[in-house]
Amino acid sequence: MLANFTVDFDSADNANASTNGFYVATGAASSPLAKYDLSYSPLDSMALDNELLLSGSESALLFSNNYKRIVVIPTFTSVLTDQKNTYIMSMDSNQEPETVDGTDRVYTLCLRAQKREEGKAPTISNAMDPIAVEGGTLYSMLKGKESAAGKKIVSYRVKYPLTFNADSTKIATWGYSKISQFSIEEATN
Repeated sequence: MLANFTVDFDSADNANASTNGFYVATGAASSPLAKYDLSYSPLDSMALDNELLLSGSESALLFSNNYKRIVVIPTFTSVLTDQKNTYIMSMDSNQEPETVDGTDRVYTLCLRAQKREEGKAPTISNAMDPIAVEGGTLYSMLKGKESAAGKKIVSYRVKYPLTFNADSTKIATWGYSKISQFSIEEATN
């Protein structure tokens, strides 16, 4: 579950927070997450038009009887207020899973961001912009591959651009999220 809230540390409700052991937060209205499709194509390191570098990204596969979505939280070092971005999430469907930090059979998805509309001052530091990516086909494909390999858990991570080369035409350095996992057995609905 994602929540949008603020905490006023100076409010009367929070005057005794150290004694109470909690702060009172106020929920804020938010719009639904923007939804994107997952494309299945080999990774290309050529810079996109208006491509933005990310400082991090985390993800989780959410599923129910009706849908499967990957919630992705791209993080930017800084963006302008009200800046509008668009995202491309892809995976090479022919990739072989790798061993990453001692975890066998890890698949890699790739997240790219492009500025669609300029924002305005002030700049927001460590900004996060959660999105939802259709995950039904990905779930079915990885479930099939891992079941055939005798596995009960699917592991994946998200790759994102950290730096450009000197002339900003290619991605020079990629960053990676922590490894996310989901159980094949518990997600069979």
